[in-house]
Amino acid sequence: MTSAALGPVARQRPVDAVVERLRKEILAGTFRAGAHLPPERQLAETLGVSRLTLRAGLARLEAEGLVRARQGDGVMVLELGEHASLAILPYIDLAARPEVLRSVLELRRAIAAEAVALACERADDAAIDELARLAAEQAVERDEARYRERDLAFARALLTASESFASLLLFNALVPVYAAHPRLAEALLADRERSLAGYAVTLSLLRARNPDRARRAIREALEESDRAALAALTKPATKRRSKR
Repeated sequence: MTSAALGPVARQRPVDAVVERLRKEILAGTFRAGAHLPPERQLAETLGVSRLTLRAGLARLEAEGLVRARQGDGVMVLELGEHASLAILPYIDLAARPEVLRSVLELRRAIAAEAVALACERADDAAIDELARLAAEQAVERDEARYRERDLAFARALLTASESFASLLLFNALVPVYAAHPRLAEALLADRERSLAGYAVTLSLLRARNPDRARRAIREALEESDRAALAALTKPATKRRSKR
């Protein structure tokens, strides 16, 4: 693979520009897993940066699990499924990768269903009351951006009530995905009536204290809403007919 498709990067924040450019090319498949990036001197000249700046950028890409640098072996592109983390999701075009989008929704469902089930066992009355307060505020919220923010706050409060620290960390990794892909958050909350009903169902399940029932009910409810979101996000854009 040559570097012909690459060009000089922006002069502002050169390390960030190097990381952004190379990450984009790797995720787009320009440099495939197992392939090597061009030699350091050549790559630095092509990108228009110093070798020191390039090395700093490559170190960040290595920390993301995208490449591996070895003395005498150059920089090799790694298999994403073996080395990368959730941190790369904000940089993937989810609309163009429906299989990745589907997996994000699957992970979201798994976290939510287990969180509600665990909260049925572990949440105290104060935690449930706090969730009820957040849900009540959502019922009267008219600002779409604030509604999305509070939805994340509800999810975080639920995970906190579940006392599953690892699940909370997974949630933290998914939050930047919503920020990077605003259409995803919009699609998931597009049906306000369904969204508000979801809060009510969640609270009812928590008060019933039946983990198995909660796990099934939340998964089924989210599967329905996720199908609608997936269809909306992967629907081909309609082209306007030009007037003659």
